Amino acid sequence: MGKIKRIWWQISGLILFNFPFIGQLTLPWLPVPVLNCYSCPLALSACPIGTIQHFLVIGAIPIFTVGIILLFSTIAGRFYCSHLCPFGFLQDLLARITRHKVRIPNFLGYGKYAVLIITVILLPPLLKEPFFCTLCPAGSIEAGIPIVLQAWFKEHFAEPNLFSNVGGILSMIGWWFWFKIALLVAILITAVFIKRPFCRTACPLGALLGIFNRISLFFTHPGIKSDKRNRYYLRTCPVGITNPRDVDSHNCIKCRECHHPPDKKN
Repeated sequence: MGKIKRIWWQISGLILFNFPFIGQLTLPWLPVPVLNCYSCPLALSACPIGTIQHFLVIGAIPIFTVGIILLFSTIAGRFYCSHLCPFGFLQDLLARITRHKVRIPNFLGYGKYAVLIITVILLPPLLKEPFFCTLCPAGSIEAGIPIVLQAWFKEHFAEPNLFSNVGGILSMIGWWFWFKIALLVAILITAVFIKRPFCRTACPLGALLGIFNRISLFFTHPGIKSDKRNRYYLRTCPVGITNPRDVDSHNCIKCRECHHPPDKKN
Protein backbone atom coordinates (compact mmCIF):
# COMPACT_ATOMS: atom_id res chain seq x y z
CA MET A 1 0.00 0.00 0.00
CA GLY A 2 2.90 2.37 0.71
CA LYS A 3 4.11 2.31 -2.91
CA ILE A 4 0.58 2.85 -4.26
CA LYS A 5 -0.01 5.81 -1.97
CA ARG A 6 3.31 7.34 -3.02
CA ILE A 7 2.35 7.15 -6.70
CA TRP A 8 -0.69 9.28 -5.97
CA TRP A 9 1.54 11.75 -4.14
CA GLN A 10 3.81 11.88 -7.20
CA ILE A 11 0.92 12.41 -9.63
CA SER A 12 -0.34 15.20 -7.38
CA GLY A 13 3.12 16.82 -7.36
CA LEU A 14 3.32 16.66 -11.16
CA ILE A 15 -0.03 18.42 -11.46
CA LEU A 16 0.60 20.89 -8.65
CA PHE A 17 3.92 22.20 -9.96
CA ASN A 18 3.09 22.21 -13.68
CA PHE A 19 -0.56 23.06 -14.18
CA PRO A 20 -1.13 26.44 -12.50
CA PHE A 21 -4.01 27.21 -14.89
CA ILE A 22 -6.13 24.79 -12.87
CA GLY A 23 -6.23 27.35 -10.07
CA GLN A 24 -5.06 30.38 -12.10
CA LEU A 25 -2.13 30.66 -9.70
CA THR A 26 1.56 31.28 -10.30
CA LEU A 27 4.21 32.03 -7.70
CA PRO A 28 7.38 32.89 -9.66
CA TRP A 29 9.08 34.26 -6.53
CA LEU A 30 8.66 31.07 -4.47
CA PRO A 31 11.30 28.32 -4.72
CA VAL A 32 9.83 24.83 -4.34
CA PRO A 33 11.63 21.72 -2.99
CA VAL A 34 11.60 19.81 -6.29
CA LEU A 35 13.67 19.93 -9.47
CA ASN A 36 11.09 21.61 -11.69
CA CYS A 37 12.29 23.99 -14.41
CA TYR A 38 10.87 27.51 -14.16
CA SER A 39 11.38 27.94 -17.91
CA CYS A 40 8.65 25.38 -18.45
CA PRO A 41 5.59 27.21 -19.88
CA LEU A 42 3.41 25.43 -17.30
CA ALA A 43 5.65 25.88 -14.24
CA LEU A 44 3.97 27.12 -11.10
CA SER A 45 6.98 28.57 -9.29
CA ALA A 46 10.76 28.90 -9.21
CA CYS A 47 13.39 26.19 -9.34
CA PRO A 48 15.64 26.74 -6.30
CA ILE A 49 18.78 25.60 -8.12
CA GLY A 50 18.15 27.99 -11.01
CA THR A 51 17.37 30.82 -8.59
CA ILE A 52 20.59 30.28 -6.61
CA GLN A 53 22.62 30.40 -9.83
CA HIS A 54 20.86 33.57 -11.00
CA PHE A 55 21.79 35.43 -7.82
CA LEU A 56 25.39 34.20 -7.95
CA VAL A 57 25.67 35.36 -11.58
CA ILE A 58 24.63 38.91 -10.63
CA GLY A 59 26.91 38.90 -7.59
CA ALA A 60 24.22 38.62 -4.92
CA ILE A 61 23.73 36.13 -2.10
CA PRO A 62 20.51 34.04 -2.44
CA ILE A 63 19.64 34.29 1.25
CA PHE A 64 15.89 33.84 0.81
CA THR A 65 16.16 30.83 -1.50
CA VAL A 66 18.79 29.04 0.59
CA GLY A 67 16.77 29.78 3.72
CA ILE A 68 13.61 28.31 2.19
CA ILE A 69 15.41 25.15 1.06
CA LEU A 70 17.06 24.67 4.44
CA LEU A 71 13.64 25.09 6.04
CA PHE A 72 12.17 22.44 3.76
CA SER A 73 15.16 20.21 4.52
CA THR A 74 14.78 20.65 8.27
CA ILE A 75 11.08 19.80 8.12
CA ALA A 76 11.17 16.71 5.91
CA GLY A 77 14.63 16.16 4.42
CA ARG A 78 14.41 14.41 1.05
CA PHE A 79 10.76 13.46 1.46
CA TYR A 80 9.99 15.77 -1.47
CA CYS A 81 12.31 13.77 -3.75
CA SER A 82 10.27 10.61 -3.32
CA HIS A 83 6.77 12.09 -3.10
CA LEU A 84 6.63 15.29 -5.16
CA CYS A 85 9.53 15.64 -7.62
CA PRO A 86 8.36 15.11 -11.25
CA PHE A 87 11.79 14.03 -12.48
CA GLY A 88 12.10 11.54 -9.64
CA PHE A 89 8.68 10.21 -10.58
CA LEU A 90 9.86 9.69 -14.17
CA GLN A 91 12.88 7.69 -12.98
CA ASP A 92 10.61 5.53 -10.80
CA LEU A 93 8.41 4.78 -13.81
CA LEU A 94 11.42 3.82 -15.94
CA ALA A 95 12.67 1.53 -13.17
CA ARG A 96 9.50 -0.54 -13.57
CA ILE A 97 10.58 -1.70 -17.04
CA THR A 98 12.87 -4.39 -15.64
CA ARG A 99 13.50 -5.90 -12.21
CA HIS A 100 17.13 -6.66 -12.99
CA LYS A 101 19.09 -3.79 -11.50
CA VAL A 102 22.74 -2.85 -11.37
CA ARG A 103 24.03 -1.84 -7.95
CA ILE A 104 26.33 1.14 -7.66
CA PRO A 105 28.84 1.88 -4.87
CA ASN A 106 27.60 4.07 -2.01
CA PHE A 107 30.42 6.59 -2.48
CA LEU A 108 28.87 7.68 -5.80
CA GLY A 109 26.15 9.28 -3.71
CA TYR A 110 28.61 12.06 -2.88
CA GLY A 111 28.70 12.96 -6.57
CA LYS A 112 25.66 15.18 -6.09
CA TYR A 113 27.68 17.38 -3.72
CA ALA A 114 30.40 17.72 -6.35
CA VAL A 115 27.74 18.75 -8.88
CA LEU A 116 26.32 21.25 -6.38
CA ILE A 117 29.67 22.86 -5.62
CA ILE A 118 31.07 22.91 -9.18
CA THR A 119 28.08 23.54 -11.48
CA VAL A 120 25.80 25.50 -9.14
CA ILE A 121 28.13 27.48 -6.88
CA LEU A 122 31.52 27.91 -8.60
CA LEU A 123 30.91 28.03 -12.36
CA PRO A 124 27.89 30.41 -12.63
CA PRO A 125 29.67 33.50 -11.25
CA LEU A 126 32.76 32.68 -13.32
CA LEU A 127 30.93 32.03 -16.60
CA LYS A 128 28.17 34.58 -15.93
CA GLU A 129 25.44 32.07 -16.71
CA PRO A 130 23.44 29.47 -14.75
CA PHE A 131 25.66 26.60 -15.84
CA PHE A 132 23.74 23.72 -14.28
CA CYS A 133 20.57 24.87 -16.03
CA THR A 134 22.29 24.41 -19.39
CA LEU A 135 22.67 20.70 -18.59
CA CYS A 136 19.72 19.98 -16.32
CA PRO A 137 17.83 16.89 -17.57
CA ALA A 138 14.59 18.02 -15.93
CA GLY A 139 14.92 21.36 -17.73
CA SER A 140 15.49 19.58 -21.04
CA ILE A 141 12.23 17.65 -20.70
CA GLU A 142 10.09 20.42 -19.26
CA ALA A 143 11.42 23.45 -21.13
CA GLY A 144 14.18 22.83 -23.69
CA ILE A 145 12.48 20.21 -25.84
CA PRO A 146 8.93 21.72 -25.67
CA ILE A 147 10.18 25.22 -26.56
CA VAL A 148 12.20 23.96 -29.54
CA LEU A 149 9.34 21.76 -30.77
CA GLN A 150 6.91 24.65 -30.44
CA ALA A 151 9.24 26.93 -32.43
CA TRP A 152 9.74 24.29 -35.11
CA PHE A 153 5.99 23.71 -35.41
CA LYS A 154 5.29 27.44 -35.73
CA GLU A 155 7.98 27.85 -38.40
CA HIS A 156 6.62 25.01 -40.53
CA PHE A 157 2.87 25.06 -39.93
CA ALA A 158 1.76 28.36 -38.40
CA GLU A 159 0.97 31.61 -40.18
CA PRO A 160 3.98 33.97 -40.54
CA ASN A 161 4.21 36.52 -37.74
CA LEU A 162 6.52 39.53 -37.87
CA PHE A 163 6.71 39.64 -34.09
CA SER A 164 7.56 35.96 -33.65
CA ASN A 165 10.99 34.98 -32.33
CA VAL A 166 10.82 31.50 -33.86
CA GLY A 167 13.89 32.00 -36.03
CA GLY A 168 15.90 33.26 -33.07
CA ILE A 169 15.07 30.21 -30.99
CA LEU A 170 15.90 27.74 -33.73
CA SER A 171 19.13 29.54 -34.60
CA MET A 172 20.38 28.99 -31.04
CA ILE A 173 20.27 25.21 -31.42
CA GLY A 174 23.84 23.99 -31.59
CA TRP A 175 26.11 21.22 -30.42
CA TRP A 176 25.55 22.06 -26.73
CA PHE A 177 21.80 21.54 -27.09
CA TRP A 178 22.34 18.12 -28.67
CA PHE A 179 24.92 17.27 -26.00
CA LYS A 180 22.30 18.12 -23.36
CA ILE A 181 19.75 15.92 -25.11
CA ALA A 182 22.27 13.07 -25.33
CA LEU A 183 22.94 13.46 -21.59
CA LEU A 184 19.20 13.31 -20.90
CA VAL A 185 18.79 10.16 -23.01
CA ALA A 186 21.74 8.54 -21.22
CA ILE A 187 20.20 9.29 -17.82
CA LEU A 188 16.80 7.94 -18.86
CA ILE A 189 18.30 4.72 -20.24
CA THR A 190 20.41 4.32 -17.12
CA ALA A 191 17.29 4.77 -14.97
CA VAL A 192 15.92 1.53 -16.43
CA PHE A 193 18.82 -0.48 -14.99
CA ILE A 194 19.91 1.62 -11.98
CA LYS A 195 17.39 2.93 -9.48
CA ARG A 196 17.13 6.72 -9.63
CA PRO A 197 20.68 7.30 -10.95
CA PHE A 198 20.35 11.08 -11.24
CA CYS A 199 18.80 11.50 -7.78
CA ARG A 200 21.52 9.41 -6.19
CA THR A 201 24.62 10.73 -7.94
CA ALA A 202 24.03 14.12 -9.54
CA CYS A 203 21.03 16.07 -8.22
CA PRO A 204 22.23 19.28 -6.51
CA LEU A 205 18.83 19.89 -4.94
CA GLY A 206 18.92 16.40 -3.43
CA ALA A 207 22.32 17.34 -2.00
CA LEU A 208 20.86 20.43 -0.32
CA LEU A 209 17.79 18.63 1.00
CA GLY A 210 19.95 15.80 2.29
CA ILE A 211 22.02 18.03 4.59
CA PHE A 212 19.55 17.70 7.46
CA ASN A 213 18.07 14.38 6.40
CA ARG A 214 18.99 12.56 9.61
CA ILE A 215 17.71 15.24 11.96
CA SER A 216 14.65 16.39 10.02
CA LEU A 217 11.26 16.22 11.70
CA PHE A 218 10.13 13.55 9.24
CA PHE A 219 11.75 10.23 10.17
CA THR A 220 11.60 7.26 7.86
CA HIS A 221 11.59 4.34 10.26
CA PRO A 222 13.18 4.86 13.70
CA GLY A 223 13.47 1.14 14.43
CA ILE A 224 14.74 -0.24 11.13
CA LYS A 225 18.35 0.89 11.62
CA SER A 226 18.78 -1.15 14.80
CA ASP A 227 17.25 -4.37 13.53
CA LYS A 228 19.34 -6.40 11.07
CA ARG A 229 16.28 -8.42 10.14
CA ASN A 230 14.84 -5.33 8.51
CA ARG A 231 17.24 -5.68 5.58
CA TYR A 232 14.35 -7.63 4.11
CA TYR A 233 12.25 -4.49 4.02
CA LEU A 234 14.91 -2.67 1.98
CA ARG A 235 14.89 -5.09 -0.95
CA THR A 236 12.74 -2.75 -3.05
CA CYS A 237 14.27 0.55 -1.86
CA PRO A 238 13.94 3.02 -4.79
CA VAL A 239 17.48 4.33 -4.22
CA GLY A 240 19.12 0.96 -3.61
CA ILE A 241 19.79 1.26 0.13
CA THR A 242 20.70 -2.16 1.53
CA ASN A 243 22.11 -1.34 4.96
CA PRO A 244 19.54 -0.37 7.65
CA ARG A 245 22.05 2.11 9.07
CA ASP A 246 21.84 4.11 5.82
CA VAL A 247 18.14 4.81 6.29
CA ASP A 248 17.73 8.59 6.74
CA SER A 249 21.23 9.17 5.35
CA HIS A 250 21.77 11.81 2.65
CA ASN A 251 20.99 9.15 0.03
CA CYS A 252 17.64 8.18 1.59
CA ILE A 253 14.61 9.84 -0.03
CA LYS A 254 12.25 9.02 2.87
CA CYS A 255 9.79 7.09 0.72
CA ARG A 256 8.77 5.00 3.78
CA GLU A 257 8.51 1.87 1.65
CA CYS A 258 10.72 0.12 4.20
CA HIS A 259 7.67 0.27 6.49
CA HIS A 260 6.13 -2.45 4.36
CA PRO A 261 7.40 -5.89 3.35
CA PRO A 262 8.23 -6.12 -0.38
CA ASP A 263 5.95 -7.95 -2.77
CA LYS A 264 6.49 -11.69 -2.84
CA LYS A 265 7.28 -11.60 -6.54
CA ASN A 266 10.29 -9.39 -5.79
